[in-house]
Amino acid sequence: MHQWLDNCKIYNQTDVAPTIARLLNISYDADGNPINEVIDEFGGEDTDAVVLLIIDSLGFNIFKRYLDNFKYISSMLENKKDRIMIFKLKAVARYTTPCIATLLNGKNIDKHMLFSTDDVYKSSMKSILEVATEKGYITGIVMEKMGALSFKGRLTYIVPIDNRPDIIYFDKETVRGVLNLIPKTDLLVAHLRTIDVIKDYDYATRLMDGFIKDICEEFDKIGKKGLFLLCGDHPVHEDLSEDSVALIVFML
Repeated sequence: MHQWLDNCKIYNQTDVAPTIARLLNISYDADGNPINEVIDEFGGEDTDAVVLLIIDSLGFNIFKRYLDNFKYISSMLENKKDRIMIFKLKAVARYTTPCIATLLNGKNIDKHMLFSTDDVYKSSMKSILEVATEKGYITGIVMEKMGALSFKGRLTYIVPIDNRPDIIYFDKETVRGVLNLIPKTDLLVAHLRTIDVIKDYDYATRLMDGFIKDICEEFDKIGKKGLFLLCGDHPVHEDLSEDSVALIVFML
């Protein structure tokens, strides 16, 4: 089922930040390179916003296995008029902080050395979010409180989400934060965690589809034109054989 996904082009998590930089016409030093297919397809567009949704544990195998549960994305794939691209990205680690750091700064771990949230507070390395802010873009991040506050004073908007045992409620709060910032920002990043915490992947992927749908439909309502990048941070922890995550790119 969905065997065509095996033919997706393979890139690296270091390529996400330089891709965003190129889309925003920002010079940015990274270990990775812009993903040419994304730049060729969307780089010449007059885009109002770029939205990066980091989906915890969206390993490529999980995405492939439960693609039918991602009904919002599946409907795009079925509608030939929709412009959607899917890639496989090599993950730089098997847990969250170093992978998100790489997604946001385009550096390999041996360069950024960010293994924990505490490391982020001590680092002087600038993410694409911070560089975009300095270039005059209106930026925002929605994520767990300690991670979000590490950007305090360096982005336009920060929405810290209190950690809690009920991860579904946590992600609902994250979605609310995203919906609040969507009309205001040029570059927005959010971190959704349900798949990582709920080990029933059939149920968790259905929930995640609902979160994605809510965000994208709200974006449609406000009349902005935006490029969405949905990207896993690491493969699911139980599958030690997998080293890749999914990257889904589409224009709304």
